[in-house]
Formats: sequence, structure tokens, C-alpha cells
Amino acid sequence: MKNWVKRAIRTFIQAAVGYAIVALPAIDWQDTSALRGTLIGLGVSAIAAGISAAMNYIDDTKM
Repeated sequence: MKNWVKRAIRTFIQAAVGYAIVALPAIDWQDTSALRGTLIGLGVSAIAAGISAAMNYIDDTKM
């Protein structure tokens, strides 16, 4: 697997775990908006990983 892909996956995991640790205990699971908020948080984690992948890919191609 490419080095930049590994770093992107690691970034996603770091962002998702950090979000989960902070947000999950405070969620009211009976409320449907809570599920929406959780999914938005995971989406933000995925965006962070995508940005990380793009930045790392550019660095890897310069080497």
C-alpha cells in the first residue's frame, strides 16, 4: 500500500476516535438529530483524511 494512503487512513482513524471520545457520551440516542450529528462528525473525519491524503500524495511525488 502506498505510504500516503497509510497516512490518510491513520489520519481518519485519529480524527474519528477523537470525535467519538468527545461526542458519543453526550449524545441522546432517542433523538434522530443526534444520529445526524454523529454522521456529520464522521464525515468531517473523512474530509480530514482526504485532505491529508492529498497533501501527502503531493509530498510523495516530489521525492
